[in-house]
Amino acid sequence: MVTPSALPAVPLFFNFAVDVVDKWASTDARLRAMQFVKDNNSPPLNLTYAYFSQRSHQAAHLLQKLGAKKGDRVFVMLSRVPAWWEIATATIRCGLVLCPCTTLAVEKDIEFRLVNTQATVFVGDTDSIEKFLRIRARCPSVKIVLKADGLSQRGVVQYQDEIDRISRHPFKDVKTKSSDPALIYFTSGTTGLPKMVLHNQVSYPLGHAITGMRWLLLKPGKLYWNLSEQGWAKAAWSWFGAWNAGAALFIDGNMGAFSAQRLLDHLHRYSITTLCAPPTVYRQLVVPSAIEYMTKNMPRCLEHCTGAGEPLNAEVIKIWSEKTGIEIRDGYGQTETVLVAGNFADNKVKLGSMGKPAPGVPLEIVDDNGWPIADGLEGDIAIKAVDENGDQLMCIYVGYITKDNVVTRKTRPCISPEGETRGQWHLTGDRAYRDTDGYLWFVGRDDDVINASGYRIGMFIHVEYMARVSLNSKPGPFEVESTLKEHPAVKESAVVSSPDPIRGDVVKAFIVLNSNYTNRSTKQLIVELQEFCKRAAAPYKYPRKIQFVSEAFLPKTISGKIKRSELRKLEAQNGLEKL
Repeated sequence: MVTPSALPAVPLFFNFAVDVVDKWASTDARLRAMQFVKDNNSPPLNLTYAYFSQRSHQAAHLLQKLGAKKGDRVFVMLSRVPAWWEIATATIRCGLVLCPCTTLAVEKDIEFRLVNTQATVFVGDTDSIEKFLRIRARCPSVKIVLKADGLSQRGVVQYQDEIDRISRHPFKDVKTKSSDPALIYFTSGTTGLPKMVLHNQVSYPLGHAITGMRWLLLKPGKLYWNLSEQGWAKAAWSWFGAWNAGAALFIDGNMGAFSAQRLLDHLHRYSITTLCAPPTVYRQLVVPSAIEYMTKNMPRCLEHCTGAGEPLNAEVIKIWSEKTGIEIRDGYGQTETVLVAGNFADNKVKLGSMGKPAPGVPLEIVDDNGWPIADGLEGDIAIKAVDENGDQLMCIYVGYITKDNVVTRKTRPCISPEGETRGQWHLTGDRAYRDTDGYLWFVGRDDDVINASGYRIGMFIHVEYMARVSLNSKPGPFEVESTLKEHPAVKESAVVSSPDPIRGDVVKAFIVLNSNYTNRSTKQLIVELQEFCKRAAAPYKYPRKIQFVSEAFLPKTISGKIKRSELRKLEAQNGLEKL
């Protein structure tokens, strides 16, 4: 537990389960850590820090009994159930490395992550374990399969059965240094395959104290709802941010596809004080039908709203503020970092701005030499990763892990105009400028990416990996295009981002059809291709827009490569004219 003034100093030893969860449990045994809602017909389940302390001690006993040892990697692909937090907390308690995975992942995604993490434990539910069992032979590192939700399954350890037989005596906690590994998250894959991002015991578990206290304004008694699914790093922002602050998480265990009415019903029915959602959600909450519904079902206790995942347009902030009296405060960070910039309570919101650097975070806009540039000039968003004394700063990740288990970093030296090196920057891959008041304004990525509904969909895919994972695949340069190419109707395709009034950007595919498909119904074929992509890639990566074109339509270089930059510019211009 820390004070919210700035990023806390790095302690020599730290363990989130011991130093945060157990401390809150011993401070107040009645303090609520979670309100879990399965459906509207059942009363909500209120779980205390004492509950999660006890259950994580038992789960730690279970993991140790099953053979997991300090440093082993635990792969968790589990829906929103309390067991996720019980096992995740136990994993940290044991000195194991937690590797969350989105439930949207398909078999090739799971295999890629298991092979690269070399996870020894797979924790899942009925759906995820069925996916895993189909590829188990190609993931030899996995020795333990633990089912934490769903009916018993032959050959799989059932968590709910085992946990009741485990001793309730305190687990002898493993002492972890702050520098010990704690978590591995995967990036969305913007310029290649997703990268493994390694965090230590403090970079996320303690570093997100500032996220919870300064940006989310959480404290004991507050109830916080974040819509991110558990496999994404944004969910960890909520977990560590809320529990460092002694607040409670609101968990919808049956969320499914997004529904504006369901969200508004929850805000009306439950005592949720704080909401964090991607701009996609807020855009759907300010359409006339949602506003009309909300006026009859106003939020009961809501007092603070934040947004993250992509820039939030000013008009949405304005309308939401007019209807609810609450300004949405945008924030910026990455899988590799904590919240590093945002609109904090002590600063006025400038509509459309990312806000200011977070307290204690050395964020700058730098030039190609890593030197801070003047206000108003566009440059790279960079964060001091190693200072002039060579000290690692806590707000930054440990590094990317390669398949050979080597930790690397994407940094740039800070070189003064006189040629002196003054530390190292972590490069975010995003570009922005700073105004004269110190506010940051997002410009865009420095790589090729589609940011759709808060999901960053990387366009590049590694040919060698595709050939290894799917013997039937015909790998191409881009992930969505590679998936489309596997469908017999597709001769050639080019995928770019397309402006959308609700989602910000969506995936659009320009497709050249094979001759035997040109007479098919256009509407029917679009649906068929979209469903094919949902099954073969991931549900959030499918092209929401498809345009059938001739080969001559696609701009190409003299060597025959498609000029996607020209298509992006054309689509952006056409999209803006329609908005």
